[in-house]
Amino acid sequence: MRMTKPWQIWLVLIAIFATGVAGGWLVAAHVERHRGPPPPPPPEVWIARQLEHVANELQLTTEQQERIKPVVSTNIAELIKLRRQAIDVLEQMEKQIAAELTPEQRGKYEKILQERREARHREREMRDARHPGGGHPDMGGPPQGPDDHLPPPPPSPEKFSGT
Repeated sequence: MRMTKPWQIWLVLIAIFATGVAGGWLVAAHVERHRGPPPPPPPEVWIARQLEHVANELQLTTEQQERIKPVVSTNIAELIKLRRQAIDVLEQMEKQIAAELTPEQRGKYEKILQERREARHREREMRDARHPGGGHPDMGGPPQGPDDHLPPPPPSPEKFSGT
C-alpha cells in the first residue's frame, strides 16, 4: 500500500478550490451580462427622495409638502408602469426583429444587443460612482447642479409661430 504525501493532498485541495472560484466567477460574469435593466428604486424611496429634493430646494412648508406628496406618488406610480411597458415593448421588438433574420444575422444582432446591454451597465456603474447615495438625479438622486432636479423650461412661442 502506498501512502500519499500531505503536500499532494494539499495540492489537490487547492486545485479543487481554485476551480470552484474560477467557475463561480464565470457564472457570476455570465449572469451579470444577461441581466435586464435595473429595477427602479422602490416607490416609497423614490417618492421620499423627490419630495425631499423639492422641499429642500424650494423651502416648502409642511402643508405644501403634504399637498404635493399625492401628486408625486401618483406620477411616480405612472412612471414605473410606463417603464415596465417600455421594457416589454423593447423585448417584443427585439424578438420580432430576430425572427426576420438569417442565423448569421441573428448572431450578429445578438452580439449588438449584448454590447448595448454592457454599455448600459458600464454607464450605470459610472453614474452610481458619481452619485453613490442616490443614483441618477432624474431618478431622485442628488442633483448635480442647482437646477438639475427641475424640468427644462418650455419652448419659446417664437419656435412655433414661424417667425
